[in-house]
Amino acid sequence: MKIIVAGGGSVGEGVARTLGASGNAVVIVEVDRKRASELQGRGFSVVSGNAAVVEVLEQAGALSCDVLVACTGLDEENLVISLLARRHLEIPRVVARVNDEANRWLFSDLWGVDAAISAELALVGLIEEATGSARTVHLADMGAVGLILVEANVTADSEVVGRAIGALGLSEPDLAAAVIRGGRAIACDVYLTLVVGDRVLVVTSPEREESIRRIFYPDAEAAPR
Repeated sequence: MKIIVAGGGSVGEGVARTLGASGNAVVIVEVDRKRASELQGRGFSVVSGNAAVVEVLEQAGALSCDVLVACTGLDEENLVISLLARRHLEIPRVVARVNDEANRWLFSDLWGVDAAISAELALVGLIEEATGSARTVHLADMGAVGLILVEANVTADSEVVGRAIGALGLSEPDLAAAVIRGGRAIACDVYLTLVVGDRVLVVTSPEREESIRRIFYPDAEAAPR
């Protein structure tokens, strides 16, 4: 998928990092030149300019992109960007960040918004679910025990298709907790063979998240840090 993230603040950076790690081609549009330079230094593809200007979005690849995420820190900017993306550039899917819940009613199809989301992780999850672009997704933090929950989606190009859970090479503290198949949860055992479409829920430690990704997609580029 080709995705434009309008707004390179902390939320925009987090969204771009996660979507890029899932194999998408992501371009960030950031109005502040210093911030744009910082993001470029971290490995992101960045266009410096105002995302509320059609020509800037076109420079970022809007005429051929699949999704635009408007996630600046100002609701009025996100609405204008969404309207331009949908009405003028005909981008297929537009997702917008809501900063002030009192403004949520404005984020509708009238402004070109397909979905309005508040939290960064919800933004990422919605985009990936809607576009089918997810490979691995950080679902939850279990701070009390120092673990996280990661969802690994088995696609046709995954290394694990046809392999059993016991042959994945998971090590402590990794635990395959369940497999979602056909909308139903299946208890994991070492002999369960993975097929395309499976979603594997893995409990692991934060420092092992990249290693889990590599088990399923060893050739995928690492997420920029």
